[in-house]
Formats: sequence, C-alpha cells, structure tokens
Amino acid sequence: MRYMRIAAFLLCAFIFLTRASASDWPQLLGPTRDAVYSGPALAEKWSTKNAIVWQKDVGEGYSSPVVSGGRVVICHRIDTNLVVDCRDAVDGKQHWQFKHSMKFQDGASFDSGPRATPAIKDGKVFIHNTDGYFTCLDFKTGKRIWSHHTKNEFKTSATWHGSVSSPLVTDSAVILLVGSTNSAGIVAFDRDDGKILWRVTDDKASASSPVLATCGGVLQILVATRSHLRSLDPETGKSNWELPTRRQSSGNVYAVSPVPFGDSIFLSGWYGLGADLLRVKDGQPKVVWHRDDVISTHYANAIVHENYVYGFHGHAWERGGPTLRCAELATGKIAWERPQGGSGTIVQCGKNLLILFDTGELQLIEANPKEFKSKARMQVVGRTTRSYPAIADGFVFVKGPKKLVCVDLRAPSAVSLR
Repeated sequence: MRYMRIAAFLLCAFIFLTRASASDWPQLLGPTRDAVYSGPALAEKWSTKNAIVWQKDVGEGYSSPVVSGGRVVICHRIDTNLVVDCRDAVDGKQHWQFKHSMKFQDGASFDSGPRATPAIKDGKVFIHNTDGYFTCLDFKTGKRIWSHHTKNEFKTSATWHGSVSSPLVTDSAVILLVGSTNSAGIVAFDRDDGKILWRVTDDKASASSPVLATCGGVLQILVATRSHLRSLDPETGKSNWELPTRRQSSGNVYAVSPVPFGDSIFLSGWYGLGADLLRVKDGQPKVVWHRDDVISTHYANAIVHENYVYGFHGHAWERGGPTLRCAELATGKIAWERPQGGSGTIVQCGKNLLILFDTGELQLIEANPKEFKSKARMQVVGRTTRSYPAIADGFVFVKGPKKLVCVDLRAPSAVSLR
C-alpha cells in the first residue's frame, strides 16, 4: 500500500510539472471566465477509494480555490484574520501564507469569511476581501506588492455580505466592481503598482463579478452593478452601452456574472430579477426575451451549451430549495427540471456538467436537453459549500466549510496515457 501511494504521488507530480499550464484554473470561473473546463477528460464512473489525494483544514469563507503552475491559492478566515494560503497542488504542502487583520461581520449573520475569488496572472495574485481590503501579492513568495482599502478610500456601498466581486485581470489592469457613488463604481488599477488607471460610474456594487468578452466584434468588459448591466472599454473605461436592470437592494442583488456567448448575453438573478437573453447588434443590446420563471440564479452562473442553458432556479434557503433546470435559449421554454433540495455551482466539462452542491457533494450529469441523467456522485466536504471547484488536469480542488480537498477525477484513459 505504501509503494502504491508513493507511485501515485510521483505520477501526480509528473503531471503537474510537465503540464502545468495545460488546464490551469487561475481565476473565478476558470481560464476563460465562463466555467468551462477544457483539460483532460474527467472519469464518468467514480470510485471513492483513493479518490481523495490530500486534504487540509481551512477556515470560513465562500471564496473559490484557484490553480496555476502546480500551486493552489485559497482565501479563508481564521479568527480575526484574512488568510491566504499557497499550497502545492500535488501534496498540499504549504509554500507560503499571508495574513491581514479583518473585523467584517456578515449583515445576514452568515459566514463572515472572504467571498471573492483570487486571480493569478504573470507572477502576481490579486485578492479582494469582504471588508474592502484589496491587495496584490507576489505569487512566488506571498509578499505584498501593493494594496488599497476600497471601503475607506472610495466610501463604498457594499452588500449585506460585504465586498463580494472577484477581480478581473486584463493585459494591463485589474478591474474591480468597487461600488462607490463618488465616481468610482468600477475602478481599474495598474497591475504593477496599484495606481488608479480609470474610475467610472456612480453605481453601487452588486455581488457580481466583471467578465471580458467580445460582442459585436468589440472587446469589452461586462459588469452587472446594482442598477445597470454595463459594457466598458477595457483600456479607458469608456461606456459602450448600458442597460438598466430591475431595482436591487444591498441584500437582493445580482450575484452571478453575465454569460456572454457569440453576440448574445444571458443575465440572470433571483430576488425578482429574472432572466434576460440579450443580443448585441450595431453596438447596442436588444432584449430578445425576459422571463421571471425560467432560470433565476441565486449565486452561481448558468451554463450555455448547444442552444440550451442549464442552471439552478431559486434561492438556496427557500423551502424546498431550488430546482435544476434546462431551458431552450431561443424561447426560454423549460426543457426539464429536477428538484434538488439545495443549490450548487456548475462547470461544463465537455459533454457533461460537474456540479458542486451546497451539501458538499460532487455530481457529474450529462448536458442533455432531453433528460436529467446523473453519471456519478461523491460526498467530499460537507455543508455549507458555496464555492466553485477549481479543475486542473483532471484533479478537482474543492473548498468546503472546514476542508480544502484535492480529488482525483481523471478518466482511466487519461491516467494510462501518462
């Protein structure tokens, strides 16, 4: 048994050393910011035996793990400190740890840890905490390069759950939904020194995170604030267009990102916000349809795949829980729905969807508009889990309420080829 464990360890190390950039997961929603995994195939039949590669104790927070160059970064809270851990993807060994004091308390008496997911790019890690602390760390050493405190500097109007938006890193800037009504609703910071490059709008912050997309042939930032869906130029912050949304309060806000695909955008939210299918034509958005009872997502993005959209409809804490639904994109017509008794996050993996339920269970289902078909399931970290998994070369990293776990879900063919 000992030799088998050593062999498995060496195999994992070889994979991450030789294929470090093959399927990194360096930011919220993965490398392309759309919750799509394009690395080696995942197994469609799971065995719980030896599936857990390693696990480590963690503190509070719904922030998701990120993976780059064979390292895993996770933000969590222990006592009165924001803690950023950088661990080896192979064995979970700690490379460095960064701490910063925090006093934030969730307005709804939920988990008071960090919610925003870090972003890794070009040797830097960008962290946004629930109390407004925003910092850039050296990815190799964990040393602080620069920092801001957005709540103090910009007099922000955060949500009940604090500052939730995850940073978006472009070629030259870090874009953050700050939420100040003092012409700093959305702010771009220089990646190297943290200087402000531009600041625009008086929009209050939602819990949504910006995405980079090409719609109508134009590269743009899409961000859902508490009052608008906005399209901005990444270099200048200049507005391409804006679309007013339904009224939101600090506790009833968009918590998911816009989902762009081609020249279309799917925008969805609970709290009476509903779902919109938009199409950008001649530089302006047009509402194709709006529905209140299709897929109104609470905190996790829907997945658009082959003319259908898959997602959780309903609030995670409502009686009976959300239902998992599949709807036709062209019309919003429900293709099927499945009561789940809980919510979760969804990642597309080829022709399948990997769901991390708030119960801490992983489940693989087929992305099939004709029927709900579950292929595999495994309990991993327990309730209440709100984060996205990070997937790199078939290894899945899951942050639960008490554990950070690495799970080996590689397909047998992917293992045998290495």
